[in-house]
Order: sequence, then C-alpha cells, then structure tokens
Amino acid sequence: MSSTDVIIRILQQEGVEFIAGFPQNRLFNSAASHQVRPIIARTERVAINMADAYTRMNNGRKFGVVAVQDGPGIEASFAAVAQAYGDNTPILILPGAHSQAMQNYDPQFMASRSFRDITKKAGLINDPLTITRNLEVAFAALKNGKGGPVLLETAAEIMWGKYPGDEPDYQSPRRHRSMADETDVAETLDALLGAKRPVIVAGHGVLYAEAWEELLAFAELLQIPVMTTLLGKSAFPETHELALGTGGRTITKAAGHFANEADFILGIGTSFTINDFSARMPEGKTLGQITNEPADVGKCRPISCGAIGDAKLVLGQLIRLAKERLGDGGREKATDTINEIAKLKAEFLEEWGERLNCGDDGPISPYRIINEMNTLFDKSKSVVTHDAGNPRDQIIPFYEATNPRGYLAWGKSTHLGSSLGMALGAKLARPDWLSVNFVGDAGFGMSGMDFETATRANLPIMTVLLNNGVMGGYGAYMPDAVENFSSNKLGGQYAEIAAALGGYTEKIDKASDVRAALARGIEQTEKGRPVLLEFITREEPVLAMSNKWGM
Repeated sequence: MSSTDVIIRILQQEGVEFIAGFPQNRLFNSAASHQVRPIIARTERVAINMADAYTRMNNGRKFGVVAVQDGPGIEASFAAVAQAYGDNTPILILPGAHSQAMQNYDPQFMASRSFRDITKKAGLINDPLTITRNLEVAFAALKNGKGGPVLLETAAEIMWGKYPGDEPDYQSPRRHRSMADETDVAETLDALLGAKRPVIVAGHGVLYAEAWEELLAFAELLQIPVMTTLLGKSAFPETHELALGTGGRTITKAAGHFANEADFILGIGTSFTINDFSARMPEGKTLGQITNEPADVGKCRPISCGAIGDAKLVLGQLIRLAKERLGDGGREKATDTINEIAKLKAEFLEEWGERLNCGDDGPISPYRIINEMNTLFDKSKSVVTHDAGNPRDQIIPFYEATNPRGYLAWGKSTHLGSSLGMALGAKLARPDWLSVNFVGDAGFGMSGMDFETATRANLPIMTVLLNNGVMGGYGAYMPDAVENFSSNKLGGQYAEIAAALGGYTEKIDKASDVRAALARGIEQTEKGRPVLLEFITREEPVLAMSNKWGM
C-alpha cells in the first residue's frame, strides 16, 4: 500500500467525492484506483475556485480538495488560496513538497512555510507514519471554528513511496458547536427590543451554520428588517417583506436607507470587516455582533453587545428568550416598516427602469440581462455567481436570491476570472441545478480556457458573458493611459472560442433577444452541454452606490 493510498482512504472516510487540480501529483492515480473522481483543470487557480465553491454550496459539510505539484503547481496556487482565505472558505490543499534533502536550500519553495499567512493551518509530512495524525489535525481545523484553507504538503519520497505500517487507524474529528453566554444573549435581545429602528445584517456565518430558518423566524418574531452582507447573500429571502437586499460595494436603496436611519445594527455571522467590496456600517451607529470567532468581536468597529457562538444555536437562544418575553406570536406586524420597505424597493426599480428594460437602440445594458435572469430563472434550483468588477457591482443589488445558496457571492479579495471555477464547483455540488457565472470580457480572459474543463468534465454550466470591448470602469483609474494608449480596450470573439472548446454558444446584440437566448441556454445545459452566451453590451459605469453612507 502506498502513502497516497493511505491519504485517499482517509479522504474517503471524510466523504470526499473528488480531487481537483493539476498533475504531477501521485494522489490523482490513487484517487482513481479508489473510485474518487480526479478532475484535471487547465490551471491550478480554477481547480481551487472549484473546491472553494463546492465547499460553500455544501456549507462546509463536505470539503473541496485540491492536489497540485510541488514547485510550480503550488506556487501558481497562491492567489486562489489567498482568495479562499479572505472569504474564510475551508478547503484542503494537498501539494507535493520537495524531497527532505532539498527542503532547506534556497530558492526551493516550501508551501508549509510560505502559505502560513493565507491558511488557517499549514503543515508538512516528512514521516509517513504521521500521515494519519496530520490529517486528523487538518480535518479538525476544517470542521471547527472560523473557516479557512488548510494546507498539508507531503515530501516527494513519501508521496511516491510505500506506507511502512499496517492499515492506519484514522479517527475522524467531530464537529463542535457552542451556544453563547446567556447574559450576552439577553443583552443583545434587550438592545434589539429597546431600539426604535433596528436592522439585522446577516453574514456568511448564517449560511455555514445553516441558520436561515432561525434567521427568518427571528426577524418575523421581532419584525426587524434584514439586509445581507456580500458573502451572506441568499441567507435571507430577498423577496420577503422584511428583506432590504444585499450590501456590497453596491447596495439596494432600501438597505442603504435603513442602515443609515438605524439606531442599532446587529450583525449575525459577520465579522464587520472593513473592506473595499463590502458595505461598511455607517459611522456613529451602535453595533451588536454574533460570531463564532472571538478575534472578530469588535475587530474593526466597537460594539455595544456581543455573543460568541454558532449562529444557528445563538439564534435559537434569542428566539426562545424573545418568546418568553413577547409570547409565541412575537410583536405585531410592523406595517409601517413593511410599507416603507416596499416603497423604497418600488422607487429603486423605477429609478433604474430605463436600464433594466432597455430597448434595441444601441448595445445592450447589462442591467437588462440581469433583469431577465431575475425573472426567468427557476430560483428553487439555480445558483448564480458573479465575477469581479462591474459584473459583481451591477448584479448584486438587482438579482434577488430566494433560496439558501441560490446565489454564491464572494470577494473580500476579488480576482478577475474566478466565477468560471466557482460555477464549476457549484455544479459539482448541485448537479441538478442550473449553475450560472456572470462575467465580463476581462474576467473571461483570465480563465476562459477552463471552459474546456466544463466540456471534458461533463459540468454543463452557463456562462453569461458581457462583451463591451473594454475593462469596465478602469478609465477612471488611468485616464491618461486610456486617452493616449487606449489601455482599457479589449478584443476577442468569445463565442467562437467557447464553441471551439466544445460548448454551445450564441452571440446576442439585441436587448429584445436576451430572454429567449437565456432560455435556449438553459435548455442546452439540461441536455448536458456547457453554454456560453456572449452579449454585446455597452459600458455601464453607473452603479447603485447607495453605500456611500458607509464610506
């Protein structure tokens, strides 16, 4: 039995269904011999994005695993692992390592050393008899506390060698969750009940805790409006009468207004991290926080009350205490608040109506495409993810997520091109769902060759590509470069590229054809074909920047 056979058998005990990556790594052969699916991407980055999305779609109950070569493979992985670290995604990275005799010589790259700043834990296997214990520690870190990538590299002579011992006795670590201190819970409820205009901000932790039912029940019990963070989008149904929408770099009018007017904001499952792509809470507001990570309490802004614990369990504590004080029925329906939200939503759509419903006069507005997606897709079995830049900023306020993980948002670190791998990983996790990535031509240029991976790996995703011929929004950052050298201009025939890579493609240049093209794309994915729809759009620099209140 080889050392890699031991590793694969342990991964099987943990329910691992596939290993993504790029060879050379002996784990791929052992995985195949043990009926664990190897998925070879064109780039390490896309493989890691796949694992990232797969873990998110499973809320950390199953983990994406990546194997890459020592040296260039793991070196090329750094950016995607850093992105997963920024979003606290628990994935397992299993690179090879140089032989023990070479590990201390410069310039040999050692991932267990160099990746420590972008992983929750980074380790090295230099003794085959420590494989079992190292993986027990790795999975304990993946399953418990705040999420993040875990890296475990294996020296070359061990990766390619025989296991010297008997069948290893692997003890799968348990998942542990905690309630919060009852006094902290009571103080948090007091703050909510004492506020005149409270708002709940639901973060990614609500999704990982699978606490969406408790969040909905608590918001209805107390009649409190709810907005989500960028990463928390889909934790609360955005069609609900108390839903304010999502606050990222762009934000809905309702979320911006209510956050600005709030006298108390309770973050649940969020770190309140100050970031260029997350809506910052307005200055001078009183904040409360529920998180499973003690280091995130008051990290960026002071809080008046807080509770440390699992979002699902702590919300259960709040619900029980609220019912003791208010009765099982909770507060009376907040008709004025609900009407105010509805009015703001209607105004928002009216203000953006010309773009959301643009006609055939000139290139298509990206907002028209978003509007058609929003009303066409069966959201009970669809997942949409954005790419970085303008596609993210345009879609976040207008695409309404109604089901948990019906939208896969990412981006405390925003790497162009990540949406393709994210859509592939989402399709792996939900093969019966429509999986869509919404990407610009600049983003597709970063990872587009991996569209062939969708074809080869039988992962029929739908790529909605916005081709406006420029890097949207970049002109403001480099006006002289644009004026003198057209440095923001791009070119390419993307539908033709995707067709050559084996997909179903269309190029659409009329707004009136958008909906029908999307419908045909869905039909083709249901037939098992990956789809790329290239929409000829205009640059749309106008964004829903209602989050200026938080800058």
